[in-house]
Amino acid sequence: MRVTHSLLHAEDLAQLVEREYAVAAPVTVSLLNRGFNDTYLVTDVEGGRRVLRVYNREKYWIRSESDLRFEVDLLEHLAAAGLDVIRPYQRTLGDRLGRLTAPEGERCFALFTYAPGTPLYERTLTAGQWREFGSGIARMHLEMDAFRTSHDRYHLDERILVERPLASLAPYAGSGRAAADLAELGRLGERLTGEIQRLRAIDGAYGIIHADLHPGNTNIDDDGRLVTFDFDHCGYGLRAYDLTVLYRGPDAPEEERERWAAVLAGYQQVRPLSQSEVDGFPVLAACRAMWDIGDWLGAAERTGGAWVNDARIARLLADVRKVAGGHRTCSS
Repeated sequence: MRVTHSLLHAEDLAQLVEREYAVAAPVTVSLLNRGFNDTYLVTDVEGGRRVLRVYNREKYWIRSESDLRFEVDLLEHLAAAGLDVIRPYQRTLGDRLGRLTAPEGERCFALFTYAPGTPLYERTLTAGQWREFGSGIARMHLEMDAFRTSHDRYHLDERILVERPLASLAPYAGSGRAAADLAELGRLGERLTGEIQRLRAIDGAYGIIHADLHPGNTNIDDDGRLVTFDFDHCGYGLRAYDLTVLYRGPDAPEEERERWAAVLAGYQQVRPLSQSEVDGFPVLAACRAMWDIGDWLGAAERTGGAWVNDARIARLLADVRKVAGGHRTCSS
């Protein structure tokens, strides 16, 4: 019987870490979470903490091992430049990416530094801290411009942000209501595609991005230091998209609008956006809503898709209508 995805034994992974890396043995390994990868906390005999990622196979945005090497090389580049991101460890053989044999086939793994503190969503941040978060994203984008590699990575273009999510939803539109909602999403998707293409034509608007900068992927410690991690979805895309997860429109609660204003101000202070990019945030927020559901459906073989129903499709349509409905066409 074939295996789609296996959960590897923590004790075996501890032996792998001791064999592959220069760490103070013995180490203990415990599962942190299962998602698009399996992530483990590694604790050495001296209490030092690291994070082991065992990459899942057959993810829609990973076409070959070259994509994974792009990610670890990018992190090494950013960390070497002094940015507050996690850093991959060298294996004793000199490579940062390893391979192991699992029941479903070969899987890659990498060991990273541990991000101290707690996720941003668990803390109440000041306006100054949110500005620092925004300026940190801008500094990261500037440093990404200097990154050079022989490896390739996918593009978060209209195919990933619009077309793929719509295609993934099609099998779940079993009722007349859901089919009608999906048809309207398709029409809105055509508009979003045109806006993506216009934004991409703006000089400097497109480049390497993190692509999933929600507040759970950055930790803050007691000294206020911010450390960003989980670059699994990184790729080429619109730079403004990295800010979109925190975008709040004029109808949002005042606290959320103030947070968004602080993030945007911090970013603009370091790396100014064009007015067209600023005007395009509602479009990118609609794209983010579509991408998110398509992203999870991309893992449905492992996680299931029973959560997608008529109400979920209707809610997505309402979200896309809300952020995209009143948006005027961007000017270049």
